[in-house]
Amino acid sequence: MPAQAEAARSAPVVFAGFDGLRAIAALLVLVVHVSFNSGLTTGNSIGVYTARGEIGVAVFFLISGFLLYRPFAVAHLSGRGAPDAAGFYIRRLLRIIPLYWLALAVALNVVPNDKMGVHGFAGLLQTAFFMQGYRQHWAIQGLTQAWTLNVEFAFYISVPFYAWLLVRRRRPARSQLRVELVALAVIFVISRVLHYALIGSHIWWADGWTVWLPVWWDLFAMGMLIAVLSAWYVQNGRTPAWARWRWSGGACWLIAAFFYWVASTQVDLPLQPLFVPDRTQDMGRHLFYGLFGFFLILPAVFGPPDQGLVRRLLTCRPMAYLGLISYGIYLWHTVVIEVVAEHTGTAAGELAFAPFFLLVLVLTCAVSTITYFLVERPCMTLGREWARRVRARSRPVPAGPAEPVPAGAGAPAGTDERWSVESRVDERWRQELSGSGHHGAAGGHRGADSAPDGESARTMPLRTGRAPGAGPGTRPGAPAADRSPGPAPRPRAEPGRGARERGVPGPGGSA
Repeated sequence: MPAQAEAARSAPVVFAGFDGLRAIAALLVLVVHVSFNSGLTTGNSIGVYTARGEIGVAVFFLISGFLLYRPFAVAHLSGRGAPDAAGFYIRRLLRIIPLYWLALAVALNVVPNDKMGVHGFAGLLQTAFFMQGYRQHWAIQGLTQAWTLNVEFAFYISVPFYAWLLVRRRRPARSQLRVELVALAVIFVISRVLHYALIGSHIWWADGWTVWLPVWWDLFAMGMLIAVLSAWYVQNGRTPAWARWRWSGGACWLIAAFFYWVASTQVDLPLQPLFVPDRTQDMGRHLFYGLFGFFLILPAVFGPPDQGLVRRLLTCRPMAYLGLISYGIYLWHTVVIEVVAEHTGTAAGELAFAPFFLLVLVLTCAVSTITYFLVERPCMTLGREWARRVRARSRPVPAGPAEPVPAGAGAPAGTDERWSVESRVDERWRQELSGSGHHGAAGGHRGADSAPDGESARTMPLRTGRAPGAGPGTRPGAPAADRSPGPAPRPRAEPGRGARERGVPGPGGSA
């Protein structure tokens, strides 16, 4: 047993299904905007479901919580050195800012000013540096869905500090696990209580509370919980018994579908993209959106990656491709919607949903593919290289002859393992897939536990296929209005590799 546990701890772990998860999250956000602008949401009985496509933002937040915190959880439970904070920040900034600034600049030049709503130079600074929405009169500016980047950016800043607080004192692995779980429970409860207290409040300095990170910590904490449990199971060479069941992926998604149905039909949420929710609506929305994302993600983390239709769907090439460009889809789709509507000469509600959706999807994917290769990938490469140099300066190598490292060996214990992944990347075609599930001792490529910031998917290029020996991560609404991710017809919404980053959502999740 000790030998098996040690083998499991050293085995590569990948989460290949996370590109598929980011694809789902991005498509849900695209659906909510297209369906509203086509009139499907308000003119068809299916509208109660399309209106809740904003749930994709919650998926992005859970993805970010999982992917960005898991490397810290692995370090905490294994006693290895924590990921480098400086490198983490460098990679995160170069992951989300360049494409966002490009999309914002393009939108400011092709979307009418009355729909962008940027308030002069001050408004430009607020939208460019993730400040829109922190005050009520700063809201509804720039890209409608970009308010979620405010929350993601704040989460990026907080993750290394939160992780550092939990390891001020070294503990045995089981004791550290208890600390991790208790800390997550505490921030979940605090987030829910604070959220409840702020709904309907009229405190002048808190009028932008809907983009405060503490209000959204409950969703990130759910993703972080999966990360901690995943790290614990891998360290002990185990897989949850339920995950070995052949139909576990389908069962998880059935539960997720149930919570989607509850959020769509039982919480009495309006179909309009901007509304002022009461406590029952807003608290229910957060809870059921989070539970949907939780059960949607589980099959991508636990269980054999090739077992069941759900896991095969998440790792198929079309989903991997859409997940690869999901950050671009998230940023570009509202611009494409506005351009299509303007050049077809149709007002909101006059376009048939199916052709409108297909046209927007094709154009958005085309633009996102171009900007991925011209902007995202070069910036991610630059971020990794810059982070590597910063890390090298902060961790000088002792003088003396270097010892040869066996081919295929991982990074030394206690160091950042990203180099060991990147050195094996096929430069001819670096297809960036996240990794998938707990393989046990036979895993595949190293994944989230070796990425300092959890970017084992989109921000960490991995070669497609198995490793040798492998077995079969609305933006704030108008004043006093809900910052719902729903499409704001400007008179546009809400996921993290993640992002993967996804989280961006990403984003993201991620977005």
